[in-house]
Amino acid sequence: MTKKFNIKSIAVIGGGPGGLAALYEFLYTNKDGSSTVGKEKAANPAFEKIVVFEQKNNAGGIWASDVEHSDPLFPPQEFLDSERYNDPDVIHPEIEQPSGLTLENSYDSPLVLNENRQAFEWSSSGVYADLFTNIPTRFTRFSYLPDEEKYHDDSRVIYPFLTHQELSQRLYDLIERENLSRYIRTNTRVEKVQKNEEGQWVITAKIKEQSKEYWYQEEFDAVVVANGHYTVPNIPRIEGLAEYHRANHSLLIHAKSYSDRNIFKDKKVLVVGNSISSANLLQYIFPLARETYLSKRSHHIVFPWIETATQSEGIKVKPAIKRFIPETKEVEFTDSTTVKDFDVILFTTGYHYHYPFLKDILGVVEPSNLSRVSGLYLNTFSIKDPTLAVTGVAISHLNFHTIETSAAAIAGLWSNVKALPPKEELHTWEEDHKKETGDNLLFHFYPPEKVRVFINELSPYFPQGRSDPLSKDEQYLVKDMDLANARLEKLFYDLKDGRVSVTDTVNVK
Repeated sequence: MTKKFNIKSIAVIGGGPGGLAALYEFLYTNKDGSSTVGKEKAANPAFEKIVVFEQKNNAGGIWASDVEHSDPLFPPQEFLDSERYNDPDVIHPEIEQPSGLTLENSYDSPLVLNENRQAFEWSSSGVYADLFTNIPTRFTRFSYLPDEEKYHDDSRVIYPFLTHQELSQRLYDLIERENLSRYIRTNTRVEKVQKNEEGQWVITAKIKEQSKEYWYQEEFDAVVVANGHYTVPNIPRIEGLAEYHRANHSLLIHAKSYSDRNIFKDKKVLVVGNSISSANLLQYIFPLARETYLSKRSHHIVFPWIETATQSEGIKVKPAIKRFIPETKEVEFTDSTTVKDFDVILFTTGYHYHYPFLKDILGVVEPSNLSRVSGLYLNTFSIKDPTLAVTGVAISHLNFHTIETSAAAIAGLWSNVKALPPKEELHTWEEDHKKETGDNLLFHFYPPEKVRVFINELSPYFPQGRSDPLSKDEQYLVKDMDLANARLEKLFYDLKDGRVSVTDTVNVK
């Protein structure tokens, strides 16, 4: 069993849903390990200092609009020329820390550099103007947030879904209602996390402001990593890609940097990937493009309708790309066929888990869009050091519920409601789960029918009196998910074939 904690100060890395859920949970946990979630904030709070570090200019994670910043459409040529652009450390490199930085350089007295070095931080949100959610409104919220009746109006064009602005507003309302901004430091990127000889976590952070950088260090008793996994784009290594990009034959874009569907108008377009993002964007591309191709390497397993939809009439389906041939402007596929003269090639190839600030504890197995994070018990607690935990590593249709579950378990453990089993048992769980799922992304995947398993494994660590995040809405789960799949499929064909306009899905009342 782990020893009792004496955690008073907590650093939360990331101000998206995972970070906000952790912050909220800590504020509603008493020193005696009891929860006040759904009531008043803790009268005798377990934790005295909580700081959320958010690299964008406002909290909300991928759901936060960030009009002041934009990511490059594709990794720069210098990264592609390395032929290691599939490595997140290459396309999301660390920035050199200034010499002489110590704990004396505090938040109130930082080390100032009179420059703002350009770093490829990939900090912009991948949410685009036309996006609506693919999960029903009831399940795109934490259990303690209202389930607004207006979103259950089946006359809404995108019912039972939300526009991305509506989902963002749920998070903004939470921040405002709970006055969470006072705990959140925006425009602040965590560059390093390490433990000192006294057993304290030392956070090295950088504030970006116009032409200056402000660096400081700060000590904490515990750390929550909540930086999500929709930040660093995954670009699969393909023969000839760097040379093809240099020749500028096609506009190459990763879906994270897509913003305007009009770039596809009258163009010959190739979509690379077979994810939900592929389907989301194909429904906008097809009505505008001159020709639409899809290259995919495998079947889609999360949304059952996608496999048929992405092969529907007019979409020319090809297998995976074997190589790019810049001399002839061709793309060769694994079936030895070639197609030339694409105007736009859009990579919907997912994202990396990436923790450059904490490599010695959070390892990523063979980095790609199908990797897993090693060294975690129940997808939440660091096995090596239980004063480190994560939210948002698990992947599910019910991400808000899995995030909330992890946050509640962390609050309970760190307020000493219950201790973790011996470390040997934590390793055994990881090995057993790996045998069941594989040593890949499926290790973290919990489809709707498995979310109850995720919650039941973590709920013993909840603060006393903490309600089950899914108990109220579980009765609707099967019905709502069946409806969602049917509606997503119908909306795909309606948008693709012009029966519904994009404007109709955006201007929803």
